[in-house]
Amino acid sequence: MSAVQFRPMKLWTAGAQKNWQLAGYQLELVRDSLTEAVALYTDIPVENITMVDPPIRSIERAIAARNSAAFSRAFAELTTGCNACHQSIGRGFIVMKVPAASPFSNQSFSPQGGKGNDARR
Repeated sequence: MSAVQFRPMKLWTAGAQKNWQLAGYQLELVRDSLTEAVALYTDIPVENITMVDPPIRSIERAIAARNSAAFSRAFAELTTGCNACHQSIGRGFIVMKVPAASPFSNQSFSPQGGKGNDARR
């Protein structure tokens, strides 16, 4: 599950730096992680994963609109959804929060000005 924790941190950092291409890519990885979590951890009801669909769609719209304020709101909603899931499966001791700073000093999150393709892998 540590990859699940790293991916939202990278998503948040990319959005905070307004690197919308990277944020889109990281959002795709967050979605993949949730799909993997359902397969690997059979005690997680599918409803718990689908309850974060609305915040994920909100993040996707914020990225498409390049809207930092909407991104921040949607990311906070995603964090709340993650914590609600943890509570419902008896793991309320796992409490996520919106990151205060990036722990990834070995990666630049600044937009690179048109390098690369779209946000899809």
